Amino acid sequence: MKPSLPLWAAAAAAAVLPTASAAGCFGEGAPFHRDDWTYCQAITDTLYMYYTPLEDTVMLGLHALEGASGWTALGPAGNGGMKGASQIVVRKDDAGAWTAEDRHSFDYVTPTMDTKQDVQLLFAEQDEETGETVWGVAIPQDACDEPYDYALEDRNIYMIWAMGSAHEFAFHGNSRGQFTANLMSAPPTVPDLEQYDYVDLTMPNVEVVRGEPELDPANPFICTYFDKQVLGQELGFDADDEIHMVGVEPLVDPGNEKILHHMILFTCVGDVGIGAFDGGLDDSDLYHNKVITSCTNMPPGCNEYTAQWAVGAPTLVLPENVGIPLNEGHRWLVMQTHYYNPDLIPGLYDSSGLRIRLTTQLRPIDAGIMIFPVGVAPGQHPPLPGGMTDVAMETMYVEPECTMLWKEPLNIIDVSHHSHFMGLHQELVVERDGRNLGPMRKEFRFDYNHQSAIEPVKALQQLLPGDRIAASCRFDTSSVPADSEVLIGENSNNEMCFPTLYYYPKQDLQSFFYFPPETISQVLVGQDHTMCFQPPTDEKFGSLCHETLYTDFVGFNKYVFDMFGYSGPSFTYDQMCNSGALTEQLRNDGIFGWDELCPACQNTQTCTEEEILPIVEDHCKKNCQTMGLSYYPDTTRTEPYTTANFGCPNILFDPPVMAEPEACQVKGSLPVTIELKTATEEPAPATGEPEGVSGGATVALTSLVLLPSLAVLFA
Repeated sequence: MKPSLPLWAAAAAAAVLPTASAAGCFGEGAPFHRDDWTYCQAITDTLYMYYTPLEDTVMLGLHALEGASGWTALGPAGNGGMKGASQIVVRKDDAGAWTAEDRHSFDYVTPTMDTKQDVQLLFAEQDEETGETVWGVAIPQDACDEPYDYALEDRNIYMIWAMGSAHEFAFHGNSRGQFTANLMSAPPTVPDLEQYDYVDLTMPNVEVVRGEPELDPANPFICTYFDKQVLGQELGFDADDEIHMVGVEPLVDPGNEKILHHMILFTCVGDVGIGAFDGGLDDSDLYHNKVITSCTNMPPGCNEYTAQWAVGAPTLVLPENVGIPLNEGHRWLVMQTHYYNPDLIPGLYDSSGLRIRLTTQLRPIDAGIMIFPVGVAPGQHPPLPGGMTDVAMETMYVEPECTMLWKEPLNIIDVSHHSHFMGLHQELVVERDGRNLGPMRKEFRFDYNHQSAIEPVKALQQLLPGDRIAASCRFDTSSVPADSEVLIGENSNNEMCFPTLYYYPKQDLQSFFYFPPETISQVLVGQDHTMCFQPPTDEKFGSLCHETLYTDFVGFNKYVFDMFGYSGPSFTYDQMCNSGALTEQLRNDGIFGWDELCPACQNTQTCTEEEILPIVEDHCKKNCQTMGLSYYPDTTRTEPYTTANFGCPNILFDPPVMAEPEACQVKGSLPVTIELKTATEEPAPATGEPEGVSGGATVALTSLVLLPSLAVLFA
């Protein structure tokens, strides 16, 4: 199944087809000839980008109708901000000659000149009175100069622009912006979302105060329930209908932009009044717009990702054949909003939310959100050391045996990266058939203020069953002292690593979680994994694991009982199976994930030692095997697996040795030979010498400065 074109509402205002009717695009007197420039895209009402993809280079041009009294810049950006951006800066040097400079920036600072200059100036001119400016350059499609230049492919990318008030390269002030473009194809067009019904899922003017007094008050997590039955009253659907979500628009309460961290919409897949361990909502008092002020942890039964927004994210518009299902029978939605109020400003209220565009005319394919929470909560990863300019979390691997459970190839709509203020870099690297295909998204520097989703690279617009995925994050903790630590967690002043994908068709397996192997070890075999391959002290047991689990059920499972706050006495496995109502919930809840905790005789409380012992040993054998350990009397493997993925059938395994990335192949070299015309010229004759560019191309531009000759011939 070939992926449909991903569509971006961020490009809606900017994207125009190259027609003469578009004001400013190939307009009368514009100094860009249709024979030379294949595409034109309006960036603003007075700023236009022209471009032509050639065999292995791209011609890139800028036309500012007014207001550009100094340098101008244009270039690809991994997230739409300056962090990790590449810029082509065109300006006059100290001698008054026009020059094009290849620059990059890793922070909100003056962009640095690349050591390798991968740009060729074709022409430039500026009217000193009006500020009208035109220029054209040539750049390679892939200079193989990462992390300074991005490869240009047939896909949507973020670009940034800026203009200075003088030719001395200095701060641009507010004369800058971002937009979405495809430098290898026509500007994208976006369907009109206004044709679809919508519901606004907003916080009901909640006070921005954390409901858990024992937790950091600067980080409120507040949830609101939404009843699908109520939402559909005006739109003609009810809770038993399946509908498709086709777009998501952020609704940010004016003035609250700086305190919003994220908004996530979940579908509640359980039923009201059923216990949490049985998959229910565990809340018999639900109503539309019910607010939960203590919502750091999601309410039980409400954990299916449905939509998301983070700082800087644009409107999402799904491909025309795809929709995210709001399933029949799942009546309740819940939106979690995370606020960050570090100054503890009192009296803040918020009504932000998400506008969900809906259709009851189901689209052919269901989409989903795939999540990779490498480190999002305490306990998933040790704290990061302070004072480090580049420190990594543990890499999470999704192994081929796991992705083989996908039923078909997955088409990737977009890739999102999420960290907090110290986030430096994120990657989802894909290995296929022994080849390292590189990261799904190219973003040289993560930017908390620009957490925008974008299309994956061309080679990875599909994921295949059997692919291996490596999710990793790096951080810059130099802003805190070297003798301090940065905690992993949900708070904005903690750190996290959380890449996600919108994709289709939706699969059952779409959530992957990293947990430290030593934590999982405590769940599986208690405090000491060596019990697996140690002999018992009593010959009726098969191993020390078998003996300890049978004689001290609580002590063996101390980690789990501590997690649930149990403070009662210990008991044996025999007592657990034969204690009636006292241990009934423990037996029925299945919190240990074991297929069978007690034999069938538990129903009559008549289990004998002979009936219980084989089940206990079976648990030990399976759990020791899961950890990669031998079971006594076998002692050949005594070291457990060293990495984990809680979303896959094989939870524990040894980390793979990833193949080395393939060497980059340069595509396009400079200088190139290009012949350009003015907009007023007739098409070039079929034979003979090419016509030069004459003066008087526009009224404002009395001459067009061409480098290095009037014929714009480059050898």
